[in-house]
Amino acid sequence: SLEITMEKMIEKGITQFRIVPLLIFRAMHYIGDIPNILSEMKVKYPQISSQMSEPLGTHPYMKSLVERRIEDVHLADQASKTATVIIAHGNGSGRFTKAHDELKAFVETIDSKRPVYARALYGVLTFRNDLDEISKQYDELIIVPLFLFDGRLVNKVKRFIDDMDIHCKLHITPSINFDDALRLIIRERLEALQF
Repeated sequence: SLEITMEKMIEKGITQFRIVPLLIFRAMHYIGDIPNILSEMKVKYPQISSQMSEPLGTHPYMKSLVERRIEDVHLADQASKTATVIIAHGNGSGRFTKAHDELKAFVETIDSKRPVYARALYGVLTFRNDLDEISKQYDELIIVPLFLFDGRLVNKVKRFIDDMDIHCKLHITPSINFDDALRLIIRERLEALQF
């Protein structure tokens, strides 16, 4: 946990902490949990200082990575009516809507000649509300899971999609999968934090 890691480092004399949360957008952990932990640690150890970076998904390299995922898809027919659906984690509680706002803003930046939709696994933007209806409008859909790696959450997205009545050909791209761009994003986020 963050507290245990910080305490071990404090025992070694570290007093300045640069925190880069491995989170795509601002949701519960980013807005609530991590700042609360940092505040509690500051009370317990007044000599420390900490800074937290912006989320990973707001970095320009993330846009480039997603555009590359879209470009890498081999469509059955280049002339087919195609759209892209970018699916992020989302927030089911309804209290932390910043992640949804950031996802929508992110999708608006994607350079594409085709429509791009912002959807989430959880919350008001969940793809489960309308992916079947979206699929009726297109010959092919490109699904881009915006998760750190192809694991439990991406598998959940795929299972939910399998249970839906989809009316077109689907192409599900790999997620971020610790692409080299992610390493660069983390490094730049870390370097931006200065004491």
